[in-house]
Amino acid sequence: MLLTCNDRTCRGSSGGLPLVQAQAWGRLATAQAAAGNLDGFRRATDQARRLIQNRHADDPPSLYYLTPQQINAESGQALVDLAAHIPGKRTLLLREAADLLSPIADQGPSTGFRRSGILHGIHLVRASMGARDPEATAHWITALAGHVPHVQSIRCRTLLTAVRTRAGNPLRAAGRTDALEAISKALSSA
Repeated sequence: MLLTCNDRTCRGSSGGLPLVQAQAWGRLATAQAAAGNLDGFRRATDQARRLIQNRHADDPPSLYYLTPQQINAESGQALVDLAAHIPGKRTLLLREAADLLSPIADQGPSTGFRRSGILHGIHLVRASMGARDPEATAHWITALAGHVPHVQSIRCRTLLTAVRTRAGNPLRAAGRTDALEAISKALSSA
């Protein structure tokens, strides 16, 4: 299937199933965030959310994961990236990211996709660090440490190691070496 997508339209040539279009709009939202385009990100995300409501019996089975929760996860991650591009809206964007990512990170290994809980928890740690909130950073790093044994993803381990390194000095300065010790122990034993 040929898929074309730009800031005005995302259409699939095989009939334009709304779920397929929603996926394309979600990808466009991520690209807009990476480019620092807040308005483009908002438009594309809104369109993805609207289209995802129109599921059909003939939706591709490969898009089973494309749910409102997945759109929240992708949006939360994108907002963390946008905050780095738009310093004047940093606090607002990071707060919004935390609101979207917290429920996903809270689920951890108990429900749904374990890797997703850890992956989006990592982005929540990034949001907490960006907001310069060592208590929230320590909380989420400690929570993630408890979930590491349930996921063997190399990507998650690499991202956790990078987050631990970046959080090191701020957490030590805040007296929260317990969080660093917890994540170090979890990464070394899993």
